Amino acid sequence: MVKQTRQFKVCTFNLFNYIEPPNAFYELENIYTDQQWRKKEAWILRLLKVIGADIVGFQEVFSVSALNSLSKSAGFDYFATVEQPNKKSDYLFDMPVVAIASKFPILSSEAVSVDQYLIQSLGLNSEFVFSRQPIRAVIEIDDYSKVAVYVAHLKSKRSKFDRHFYVDTADNEQVRNFLYDDLHGRWASSMQRGTEAALLYNDFWKSSAKEDMPTIMLGDLNDTIDSTPLQLLVAGGHIDRIGSKYVSSLSAAERLNVEKHTLYDAFEISDKTIETRRSPTHYFANKGSVLDYVLLSKEFDANNPRSIAEVVSYDVHDDHLQNPNYEVDAEASDHAPVSVTIETAF
Repeated sequence: MVKQTRQFKVCTFNLFNYIEPPNAFYELENIYTDQQWRKKEAWILRLLKVIGADIVGFQEVFSVSALNSLSKSAGFDYFATVEQPNKKSDYLFDMPVVAIASKFPILSSEAVSVDQYLIQSLGLNSEFVFSRQPIRAVIEIDDYSKVAVYVAHLKSKRSKFDRHFYVDTADNEQVRNFLYDDLHGRWASSMQRGTEAALLYNDFWKSSAKEDMPTIMLGDLNDTIDSTPLQLLVAGGHIDRIGSKYVSSLSAAERLNVEKHTLYDAFEISDKTIETRRSPTHYFANKGSVLDYVLLSKEFDANNPRSIAEVVSYDVHDDHLQNPNYEVDAEASDHAPVSVTIETAF
């Protein structure tokens, strides 16, 4: 019997302060003009059509209803969020949310919970909350399977403490205080980001024990995949021993028990003949970093004996960062969306 194949595409897309006027983001002067807003909407819609994804995880969403409408214009019949942006005053918002849009039915969507047992085990405050509440959705993909899809936006590297932007650098005391606040504030952000990553993995770990479902994680994770915080998400793929046994010495059946609870970086399990160089997804001070990721469970790794799909392309959509055209890209994102094409066999 000849196997049939089909493809679907997933994407993570940081929209960069997506907020409909007259609302403002973070400061009251941060309001798009009507022309700027039309340009931003047009840019997002055009790129969504160019990418052609079937499932998109969005970050930095302030205007949920507007994005729902825009997504429908791009062919996404299903849309979900699990919280609303925080409103500081009548028109001022300071905490964006994540959202998911899909061309396949979204069977359920829920907020990823904070596991109090894990928080207590880590010695953290019981009132810990995500900086942006992640989504866990279950999506029915035609002729394939139910798939769990997470959308996340982890805490940035910016200092968690208030910083003084007006510092007299000739004043030793001001410089001293700035360094204290900045260094400790950035470490606080790293702890927040690491805890969020641990909670995300914990949710995947618990969910996979209940139902062994193919899983996709889409996110602006605000760090590199080899960083200590993000290794919490993919460490199962790099672990060298289980108890006293080296993983390399395990039988195939024993390795499956490890792989069942592991997420993989889509770039690492993609067809390397298609993409050999990993492009940055964000630039700061002229330095590029990969901050945006698609992580996948074992079912999408062609090298896994239980694989029922494989990654056939990994793409970074960065024309607006590499060769910006002001007329088109003036209100573009400061991130490059990442898309992954998955081919299934059934």
